[in-house]
Amino acid sequence: MTRETTPVVWGVGTARTIRAHWALCELGVDYKTHEIIPRTETMNDPEFLKRSERGKVPILEHGDLVLGESGAIVFYLADQFRDQIALTPELSSIERAHFDEICFFTMMELDGPLYIIRRHQGLGEIYGASDTAVNAAREYYVRQAQVVEGWLSEAGPFLMGEAFSAADIFVGSCSSWAQFIGIELPEGLAQHLAIVSERDGFKQAFATNFPPAAMAELARNLE
Repeated sequence: MTRETTPVVWGVGTARTIRAHWALCELGVDYKTHEIIPRTETMNDPEFLKRSERGKVPILEHGDLVLGESGAIVFYLADQFRDQIALTPELSSIERAHFDEICFFTMMELDGPLYIIRRHQGLGEIYGASDTAVNAAREYYVRQAQVVEGWLSEAGPFLMGEAFSAADIFVGSCSSWAQFIGIELPEGLAQHLAIVSERDGFKQAFATNFPPAAMAELARNLE
């Protein structure tokens, strides 16, 4: 398998894949993309399967590194290209501890219920349709989003204050996902999404992450 020195993102079309694209765009790093879209024939690409034994996106390929999980990818990119822009606070600082709290909370308490909704609504034919699970996950998401809204009210306009960080990528990607499936965001998160979605990095990442084929697949899952 040929190792790429230019970063390569395998995967488009989801709130999780956009995190890798968004981080790279914010960092100003040139990279390559393979349009692997979940639940489509593109997932059978032999080159993709060589890199993802789990058959999951996103995958980041960079030199000898092949890495899955969107959170790990964003953290790696932030560290690797820190000389471009600092997307994370300094290690061992109080700010870094709070940053880590926000990121891990977001991945567990916001991303988690959103994926429950995707499984039992958008992918009901696979995981079993369940209005009970979907409604409970929606209510849970809103309650936990209010926690993040509280953090924003103390920091603002971004989660770490005046500077945009990877925490905004995690929260913004979840807010965009929630809004897309019809969840009314708390006012603070709606304002935060409006701010981050105007960033050039987000616009560039969105265009790459949601090509026409990916948008068509999203629409099909909402039918």
